[in-house]
This record gives sequence, structure tokens and C-alpha cells, in this order.
Amino acid sequence: MIAPSSSRTYDLVICGGGLAGLGLARQLRLSGNALSILVLDPIERPLPHAGFKIGESTVEIGAYYYHHTLQMYDYLESAHLEKLGLRYFFGSTGDFASRPEYGARRFLPAKSYQIDRGTFETRLRELVVDDRVDLVEGARVRDIDIDEQEDQPHTVHWIDANGIEHQTRARWVVDAMGRRRYLQSRLGHMKKAPRPRNSVWWRVKGKVSVNDWVPRSNVEWHQRAEDDRWQSTCHLMGEGYWVWIIPLAPDNTSIGIVALDDVHPYHSYGPTPEKAMEWLRTHEPDLARAMEGHDVIDFGRLKSYSHSSTRVISGKRWACTGVSGVFADPYYSVGTNIIAYSNGFIQRLIEKDQAGEPLEEYAEYANRYVLTLNDAITENISRGMRNLRVGPVTALKTIWDYYIGWGTSDPQYYHELYLDPALARAISGLVSRVVVTQARMLALFETWGQHTSQRRVQFGYIDYIDDLPTLKAMHLRTLPHRTPTTVREQLAYMRDAVDRIEEVAQIIFRMAVRDVHPDEYPRIASSWINIEAIGLDPSLWESAGLFRPRSQPRDFSAHEAEFSRLFRWTEEEASALAAASS
Repeated sequence: MIAPSSSRTYDLVICGGGLAGLGLARQLRLSGNALSILVLDPIERPLPHAGFKIGESTVEIGAYYYHHTLQMYDYLESAHLEKLGLRYFFGSTGDFASRPEYGARRFLPAKSYQIDRGTFETRLRELVVDDRVDLVEGARVRDIDIDEQEDQPHTVHWIDANGIEHQTRARWVVDAMGRRRYLQSRLGHMKKAPRPRNSVWWRVKGKVSVNDWVPRSNVEWHQRAEDDRWQSTCHLMGEGYWVWIIPLAPDNTSIGIVALDDVHPYHSYGPTPEKAMEWLRTHEPDLARAMEGHDVIDFGRLKSYSHSSTRVISGKRWACTGVSGVFADPYYSVGTNIIAYSNGFIQRLIEKDQAGEPLEEYAEYANRYVLTLNDAITENISRGMRNLRVGPVTALKTIWDYYIGWGTSDPQYYHELYLDPALARAISGLVSRVVVTQARMLALFETWGQHTSQRRVQFGYIDYIDDLPTLKAMHLRTLPHRTPTTVREQLAYMRDAVDRIEEVAQIIFRMAVRDVHPDEYPRIASSWINIEAIGLDPSLWESAGLFRPRSQPRDFSAHEAEFSRLFRWTEEEASALAAASS
């Protein structure tokens, strides 16, 4: 805790001392950069445990950012919970054990964590102070003057905990103040996300675990997971909504409702905990009963939580990181992923500035990369929400999303390929097939999920690691000792990943046609098709070029067999297929 002189000029002022701001400060220090840094935050320690901030779940990139980039592995292992992956339970009219389940039997090879934000951010504050970063708690930022002249510093106006006003100059300013989004509003860069979604949440004392909702006599169900499902980020899925259950060390639980506004209007479950519990009793009664008797630590709510921007990184020596810039959606727990990418770009720009290099061209590239990534994730998740009740379709879409992430996006972060525009152009050439196919696949999943015919394809349980060896091989590339070591090897891995993704598109398309149009299935059952022409309207197949593939046909029967083992087909489908074949 320091009281800097108003006359002092810093190299960098970070407005906001949460995950994004503190992470950037520590990242810069660990890189060996000795620039002067001031962090301002209105909240003073001690920070509350369990009921501090929302956003407790991480996935592989976010966890890697914490334990590798920020060098907090030992702390994470000792003070927080390792995450048993993402887990999904789809809608069912029977008891909870009858709900189709998508998850993992055991902890994933590449780690992720469930974070108690209060204890985690307390530790980060201690670390940045030890790293000789000036941290002022109880500081409220009143204004930020951006001076776009190359040699002129910006000015941050703030008030300390004693009410004393300060004006601090800085060559760089980063807004990490979260949903206040000060620079976004001040500079006119705010952008709304499509398809409004809202959320309410509780943190409660004690464990709320789905394991307790199924009798121990159901041995088969309990043996699906070797460890307690409580340590997963559990999703309870229904039409236009999902509900999270996230553990917080040592024995508390975060629970939240997320819903499309045009399917479940906010007033149907917000803004009070009483209305939210009433909604749970209707849509997720097992969870509502499980919450009875648990003391509530806090209750929160947020309307239209997702947002984007027209600019988050500028060559004029300012940036927004974390929620102050963009926020996609909590569905895949990617908030820290976006922070990791953004802070990497900010560090690189500051280093270029220190070296006297021009900034504008690289800043344009960095800004475009972050916004494209965020908006693609937002679009992907929001377009799938109406079908969350449809287990087979959403499970296959989730598998598809994992292939895209672990095959093309994650390697760019682990190997820092994303920081180099030249490498990014090479990657863009590799994944060009996937870009077009992604749009086609999203439309296919939407159409498939809304189809009104009798569902012919079903599943009971999918372990997305052990049951899908090809996908698991992609996941294993995220382990430090398994990653390619040269750029050539990294690009070769991504080239192979794109081939596997193309095969998955072929496999899922066949399944969709078999389910929706079994009479048309023989036309495509043994065809190597053009994945850029996929669609569920058979009348358009010829004109779209479905049977004119742009890649070399190959045998993917072993890959297809991985999927075939996981799904079963009804007798009605078998009869329809036999009739079509004859």
C-alpha cells in the first residue's frame, strides 16, 4: 500500500486490481520488465471468501495462464480445487439418473481449477506488491484523460481512501475496472452482444453435489465418474437455459441461472432470490430441493451480461483488459482465456514501445484478434442455447467445439503463435476450411435441434476424453512435455488437427441426415463430401456443391467408429433406413 506523489509519472497505470489488472502487472514483472507500475483499486483488503466475485471456473488456457505465465502452480494446488472438467446433464422427464450426461470420468491430463476469487485475488495482491508494483487500495478512479500525442503522457484522476484527490501521469493506461467499462464508454467503443442473456446466482455454504441426487444403489451411474462430480463445473441444461453448479474450496458452492431473455424473461427468475428459487422449483426441482437447508452467502444478478467492443487495444498507448473490454459468455468458462490473450498482446505492445518501434499496425492486429475471438465465442454459444435441452445435438456440438478449440485455438496460445502476425497468417491459411465450415455447422446444429420429428439418435453417457481417443490426443498436446517444440512442428500439428476436424464434420453431418432425413441417408452414407456445403435441406445439396469435395478423400472409418460407439439408434430409425435402402 503506497501513497504516490501526484507529480510522479509512471510507465503504466492499471485502473482495476482484479484478475485482469493484477495478472497483467505480475506478468510484466515476471517477464523481467522493470517499468514503473501503479495499480488502483477501490476495494480494500481483507477480501471476502466465497462471496466476492463471480467467475470461478477456468478451463485449460486460463489455468495455464495462472499456473505457468503467472507462476502460481503451487498456490493453486494447495489453496484451490482442481476441476473435474466441464459436465453437462441434459433435459429428461424421469429421475436425475436418467438424464443424458456428458463429462469426464477422471481429472483431465491438462489441469484446470475452480477458483475462490476472494482468496485468489488476495494472493495476487500480495505477489504484485512483492514484485515492487505500487498498489493503492481504496482508490476510486474519477477520470482518464487520453493524450494521443506520441510523447505526451495520459492523466489518471483518482481519489484515495482519505478523500484526497490525485492526478497521476502515465505513458500507458490500462482499464481493468470490469463492468464499469470506463474507457469503452468515454471513447465510444461499446458494442452490445446479440441475443440478450441474463443471469442470477447464489453462493451457499456447504457442498451441493449432484452425486447426492442419485441413490448409491445405482452403482452404474456412480461409477461413471471416479471422483466426486462436485469438483466439475456442472451444467443442468434445458430449453434456452443452463444452470451452473461450481465448487469453491474448501466446501462452499456457487450456483447460477443463465437464460435467453426471449425464452425465459428476466422477470421470471429475477431480481430476487425468492423468484429465482421459484423458477428452480419449476425447471430444476432436484437442485431446488438440494439447496434447502444451505445458508446463503450472497445473491447476485446481471442483465445482458455479454458485450463486445469496436476497440480494446490502441496504438495510442491505452488498452482494456478483462470484462472492461469484452465478455463472451460463462458457458465454456473462457473469461480468463480472453484475459490471457489480451494481456499477452498488451505486454508485447509495451515492449515494442520501449524498444522505440511503431505501434499502430501491431495494435490493429491485436485488437482484431481479441475482438474476433470474443465475438466468435459469443455467437457460437448464443446460437446453441435454444437447443440445450436436446442432448444428442448439443453433445455433438460440444464435441465439435472442443475439436475447434483444442485443434486450432489453444495451440496458438500455448506456443504464443498468436503474438506473431506472420504466423497468424500462416495459421489462417491452414484453418480457412474450418472458418467456412464453422458457419455451416452452427446452422446445421440449429436446424437439427429444432426439427420436430421423432428423435432417432440417443445416448446415455459420454466421456469426452476416454471415449474419444482422437480428441484426447489433441487435449494431450496442451501438456508442457507433449507440446511441439518448433514452429514447423506446431504448424504441422495444426495441419493434422484441421484434417481431423474435417472428418468430424463429415461424421456429424452423416448422423444429422440419418436422424432427420433417413430416406436421404444412402446418398451421403459413403460419400466424401464438401464440408463447406453442409446443410439439412437435401434440395440444396447439388447446387451448393456438397458432392464436389475440395479435399482429398481418405478413410476415416476408425475415427467414425469412436462416435458410433457412443450413440444408439431407435428401432424406428432402423426401419426407415432399411426402407430407404431398398
